[in-house]
Amino acid sequence: MKKIIFISLFLIGLSELWAITGQEIMDRSVDIQNTQSAAMDIQMDLIDKRGSVSTRRLQILSMQDTAGQNRTIVVFMSPPNIKDTRFLTIENNDRNDDQWIYLPSMRKIKRIASSDQNSSFMGTDFTYGDMSDTQTDKDRHTLLREEVFQGRLCYVVESIPLDLDSASRSKLISWVDKEWFVPLKVDFYDKRSEELSRTAISENINLVNEIWTPFKVTMTTHSSGHKTILTTLQVKYNIAMNPGFFTTNFLSTGRVQ
Repeated sequence: MKKIIFISLFLIGLSELWAITGQEIMDRSVDIQNTQSAAMDIQMDLIDKRGSVSTRRLQILSMQDTAGQNRTIVVFMSPPNIKDTRFLTIENNDRNDDQWIYLPSMRKIKRIASSDQNSSFMGTDFTYGDMSDTQTDKDRHTLLREEVFQGRLCYVVESIPLDLDSASRSKLISWVDKEWFVPLKVDFYDKRSEELSRTAISENINLVNEIWTPFKVTMTTHSSGHKTILTTLQVKYNIAMNPGFFTTNFLSTGRVQ
């Protein structure tokens, strides 16, 4: 009997030793979707609480530079009133990412200030902060529990910014699929009120070039009932990419030198 108890305690100890942490979950979630480059054709639908829909079309290009930092350019293709609006993000490890937006109606580039991180991106339910690259070492991640969402077993992880002053939210709670390590649901909590403000839900997840990819993402703002739906029409990973796309020159001219 003593031997059985000892073996049982030993196995319990091993299970605790092997238990995954919140940090490891979020690190793996980012790592498995890491690519050298990506090109996406996206349909964006803005839906108000009455059900009225405004549709946009955009292309997103991204690549890692020689230092391993991500660069992303978003180009709006339609409708005509925002066509050729371009948005550039350059990742930084030691500070907030650099972001610029080119507004064709004003024919000028505007730099996005850190104080604008919680502002709406182009009238959508996404913020400028959402458009930055995910850096998991900027948050403290705690595994809260395991739970089923959309019929999939998930890790539920709470992420609290280490530097609340520069953060755009008070915390995130993510439902990360245990098999795919894709966040299926993310709750965003307001920085000031600390109440639930927005929810993102990922659906239609398919394997593309060994990367699990959500083909539909819905962001809902709870206070207004407004939604933004991103539908991926086409995506390619790890393709040749011209670094000239990720410059302020392309941002302002739309041409690669």
